[in-house]
This record gives sequence, C-alpha cells and structure tokens, in this order.
Amino acid sequence: MKPLVYYCRWQGASLKLRGREETAVFGHLAFTEQDGSERLQAFHYNLQTRQLTLQHETGDETIQLDEMGVVEKA
Repeated sequence: MKPLVYYCRWQGASLKLRGREETAVFGHLAFTEQDGSERLQAFHYNLQTRQLTLQHETGDETIQLDEMGVVEKA
C-alpha cells in the first residue's frame, strides 16, 4: 500500500480508506480546494498489481503506479 500513500503525497491528497479486501483497498482521495472545501475522488487500488482506478463521472481511469507512487507511462 506504500505506493498509494506516496501517490497521495505527490498529488496533495489525503487518503480516506472506506474498505479493504484481500487484494485491494478502496475509498476516497480528499483534496482541499483553495476556498477550504474538500473534493473527494473515489478510487480502488489493487495491492498486488499497484493499479489505481480513479472513478470519474465520465468513466473509470486506471493508472499504473511504480514502487514510489509515480505514475508509469504506458
């Protein structure tokens, strides 16, 4: 789960876990807006493959993280 924690740091987000499965965790990334409000981004993170799926209104986006939480280019 360390890559997910690092990813949150790089993105300036707080991690809000809502649940855990054997191979994954899920919840929200919380971003603080300039006006002090909080914007939540739903996610699902596969612990074995380091794939982070971000849930958008327009559909899901899956990104691959390296060991340091940096997005790997395809």
